[in-house]
Amino acid sequence: MKSNRLVLAALLLAISNTSSAFPDDGYSRPYTPISPAPVFIQGPPDQANMLIRQLSTDKKSTYILPGTPSTTNWGYFDAGTPPALTIKSGDTVVIETLPAGGGQVAPGITEAQIDSINNDPMYPGRGPHTLTGPIAVQGAQKGDVVAVHINKIRMRSYATNNSAAKAGLFYDKFPPRVDSYYLDNDKMEMQFESNIVVPLAPFPGILAVARSKEEQLLPYTNVHAFNEKNAPSPLNSGWCVKMSGSLAGTIGCDSKQPGAYGGNLDLREMTVGSTTYLPVFIDGAYIWAGDSHAAQGNGEIDLDALETAFSELNVTVDLIKKDVRPEFGVWPIVETPTAWITVGYDLNLNQALENLKEETVRFIQSSRKVTKPEAEQIMLKNWNCPISEVVNEVLGTYCILPKKLNAKKALDIPKEDNKQFWVSYASDSKDLMAAMKEASMKSIGKMSKNLSITEDRAYRLATFVMDCRIGRPKEGIYDVSCMVPKSILRQEAKKRI
Repeated sequence: MKSNRLVLAALLLAISNTSSAFPDDGYSRPYTPISPAPVFIQGPPDQANMLIRQLSTDKKSTYILPGTPSTTNWGYFDAGTPPALTIKSGDTVVIETLPAGGGQVAPGITEAQIDSINNDPMYPGRGPHTLTGPIAVQGAQKGDVVAVHINKIRMRSYATNNSAAKAGLFYDKFPPRVDSYYLDNDKMEMQFESNIVVPLAPFPGILAVARSKEEQLLPYTNVHAFNEKNAPSPLNSGWCVKMSGSLAGTIGCDSKQPGAYGGNLDLREMTVGSTTYLPVFIDGAYIWAGDSHAAQGNGEIDLDALETAFSELNVTVDLIKKDVRPEFGVWPIVETPTAWITVGYDLNLNQALENLKEETVRFIQSSRKVTKPEAEQIMLKNWNCPISEVVNEVLGTYCILPKKLNAKKALDIPKEDNKQFWVSYASDSKDLMAAMKEASMKSIGKMSKNLSITEDRAYRLATFVMDCRIGRPKEGIYDVSCMVPKSILRQEAKKRI
């Protein structure tokens, strides 16, 4: 059978002579390939043996989707890949995810090795993430919505954080490095220093569906500058490349940039108990998961979050047919037990905010059956809108809308320290990113002083715990408050300062 054929994992590796493992392209690779090359089983796997009969019924099934060479892909969403698993609406899947770089980004890897494998010219347009999937949903058609509810998450016991050269908000101020951390799954915390702890709140940085066939054919967008001033809209940005070699004839889409298909949303509200509603662009939907985070601040400023892998990402997937829920289907929507979350993404942070306001008003209009002016007033009254990330080329913002219809008016963002948070505030008359950078750097300096750590260490810590939020929209001003919870300082340490 085709699924039982044995193939070489890397056709370009010479088994007997490592000197010929790579083409003579002048590219330095600070590692030696495995020799002899490992042998893997070609997918897709046997679905019948992935069914957990003891947890299944006639109407609902539970499957295990392990992270193996036949069920994972490094850096590309590939809609030409046969589904690793096909399910029905209402089925549950226990997904295993792997660390980035095909599972290689784990304690012991160096920053130089990460930089090399992420920028290898043999694989243009390849993202850093390892993706498990795709999962096809029977009956899903273009225009439908798939609802992915997270039931449970179990993490591995370690995580890494990599702040690469020429990436991250302050790559020009702090040197690139990779750090490793132990994750205490019992206490749900990571000890950053002897007196500093990071609370763990795991979530998948990536939940995605396949892009439309039209989007897959868009030319790859060249990003010329951070926070592009005249960038194409996310709906007109192309992040896909034609594959070569053994994958010739298929199209791979970069895992780095988020979009209407979901992808690298880096939205920390997508944790246990949440449901993410993703628009469907091709038949079957094709769901992927990856970029597993143990914790992340709003902003994710040093490039990475607290990057780990999930031994169990337990999800239930439901299919919502077109027009049944008209409030869904434009951009991803996230539901938590108490709130609805709308998103806005763009290559420019000012425009991401405009996209966020437009999508939030649209969602309120559709879900609450109100006029556009009424929806705008509801949005402003409940304004609670963080910056999700500023490191994925396509930059992210989101709003948290309380489900409670008579919720009190949301408070303005704080400008001074309070009992719970160290607060750093900044504003700019023209540029939201300028305000974000100033507030973030102030926060780094404040953490360095208050926690007695270097600014370099504070930069790494900020990507896990700093919470940057956008001020309520006002004419002629963009403002941002970045907050750091004082609770990260251990009680015994607090008594000494």
